[in-house]
Parts: sequence; structure tokens; C-alpha cells
Amino acid sequence: MQRLKARYPGIFAFIRNRFKTGNFFGLPFTILLFLIFLNVAMLSELAETVINSQQLKKLDIEVSAALFNIRTPILSQVLFYFTKLGSVYGITLITTLAGAMLIIKKRLIQLVALLLSVLGSGITMHYSKIYFHRERPLNIAYYVPENSFSFPSGHSTSIMALIGIICYFIFIDAKPRWRRNSLVLLGCNVILLVGFSRIYLGVHFLTDVTAGYLLGFVWVLLAVGVMEYLTLRQLRRTAKLKALKSK
Repeated sequence: MQRLKARYPGIFAFIRNRFKTGNFFGLPFTILLFLIFLNVAMLSELAETVINSQQLKKLDIEVSAALFNIRTPILSQVLFYFTKLGSVYGITLITTLAGAMLIIKKRLIQLVALLLSVLGSGITMHYSKIYFHRERPLNIAYYVPENSFSFPSGHSTSIMALIGIICYFIFIDAKPRWRRNSLVLLGCNVILLVGFSRIYLGVHFLTDVTAGYLLGFVWVLLAVGVMEYLTLRQLRRTAKLKALKSK
């Protein structure tokens, strides 16, 4: 090992730096890349299985049928309105409000991360729907859904990308701890309920929602990476300016 280390010092230094905890591009960045790779791999595997596995298609149908059999008018109406949070109008409204708040607070780097997560997930979700061309379970739908394909769920993708990155902002900024934890838990519940509403209302299958979550979370992770990189670069630039002024 020592011989290899002496022969390839650059490679060993690179590996060692990937596990340092002192800055973002050490262990945090390594974990981030691993999570992105894991999510993409899971999404790829799920997409392939949805296309080829009759057993998974059967599970989708059974889950949708089970929820259809216990559907009630009151809960259906409540979830019908709640699911609108993940619609184009709901996502646009929440993004606009969050973006305006970030501009007022002069959090421009967080604004970039917010837009990257929301817009990136929206574009990839749109083309994924066209590529997989999966039909919705219209025979049990509570209402006539959007004129688009089923896989992945657009509402689930968008709500994960939007609320996920907002939860990250809250996690790093909100104080005290009880408030931070409460808001993050609320955000997670919103994400889960929007996804559940899509299956309960019969406009998506279970695998559509799962794929939407995975796709949305990939963009959350990418946005976090970009945000931390820009923050680090800004801190370094500020430190250099202070050093020049002090001379």
C-alpha cells in the first residue's frame, strides 16, 4: 500500500480529501454523490421493472383497487383539493411566494437552488412521461385528470422537488430546533399526502408516485450541491476581499 501511495500520490490525496469533514467538498460531497447515484439507479431499475414486470403491474392494480374500494365522498373531496398543491398552479404559486421571500431576504443562492430543483424536475418529468408513455388508471379515477401520461407522477415529482428543497433551507436556517423539526416534519407530511392522494383518487399507480419521488429527490440533491458550491465560492471570495483590504 505504501508503495502504491508513493507511486500515485495524487490519487491517494484525492481519495483522502473525499472523506474530510472540514468542508463541503469532502465527506458531505461524497455522500451527496452517492445519494444521487443511488436515486438514479433505483429510478432506472423501477422504470425498467414497470415496463417488463407483470408482477409489479399486478401490484399497482391491486393497490389502486384496494384504495378505490375504501374510497369515501368526504375524504375524496378533501384530497381532491389537497392534491392541487402539486399541480402546475399550486407549484407555481408556492415557488413564486418562496422565491419572493428569498429575494426580500437577499438569499439569491438559495433562489438559484429553488429554481434549479423546480424547473429541472419539471423538464425531466415532462420528457419522462413522453418516453414511457404509460396510460393512467382512468377506469377508477375520481375525476378527469390532466391530459398527460402516468409515469412518473408529475404532482409527486414537483412537490418533492419544491418542498424538499424548502425543507433543506429550513433545516440549515430555522431556529430553535423544535421549530425547525416541526416545519421539516410538516413538509414531509405534505409530500407524502400529495403522493397518497394521487393513488387514492385513482389518477396514478403506486409506482408512478414512487418514481416521482425519486426523480424529484434527485433534483433536490443536485440543487443542494449547486447551492453549497456557490456558497463556498462566495465565502472564499469574501475572505479574499477582506484579506486584500487588511493589507
